[in-house]
Amino acid sequence: MSNAYPEVDHPGSASTSDAIADLIAKQKLYENLAMYCRGQDRKELDAMKATFWPEATDNHGMFVGSADEFCEWSYENQKSTRHKSHHYITNVIIELDGDFAKRESSVVYVMVKPDGEPTDVMGGRYRDLCERRSGEWRVLRRTVIFDHTAQFPSANAFAAVFGGIPETARVGDLFPNDAIYETEW
Repeated sequence: MSNAYPEVDHPGSASTSDAIADLIAKQKLYENLAMYCRGQDRKELDAMKATFWPEATDNHGMFVGSADEFCEWSYENQKSTRHKSHHYITNVIIELDGDFAKRESSVVYVMVKPDGEPTDVMGGRYRDLCERRSGEWRVLRRTVIFDHTAQFPSANAFAAVFGGIPETARVGDLFPNDAIYETEW
């Protein structure tokens, strides 16, 4: 990947304006990724789908095909397994090329299964080709690269962790029941 940090001249110069435009594009690309992860974790199907262009493809290894169909598949899979998931985004490197962007995003995925089953953890990367249309960035092609996996026994109760989490604490849930969707913040 090329140097992602252009030289910046004095305020108001063309290179400063270009650098600001690049930062805005990269922020939009990051927010696209974050919304996908939120949609996956909260099982908000429309949010997941909205991060891809209609003809987008997704190669998750266990699923290769249309990104729209992947979103449906993962949504239905969660309903049958009743697991909760958490995507933690770490390093995100974006290379802009006009209306296209290559985005490599490191992700730690945690699948928390019900009934005391082991918790699965996967570390990997999304290799995305994104495209901007009418000012909006979305994913055109995604390939998941698996770097490591692990399983951990489940504590099966918040009381077993950190000396207990009080019953009054908010616990994550799926769309539309998670606290993130409440109208009052």
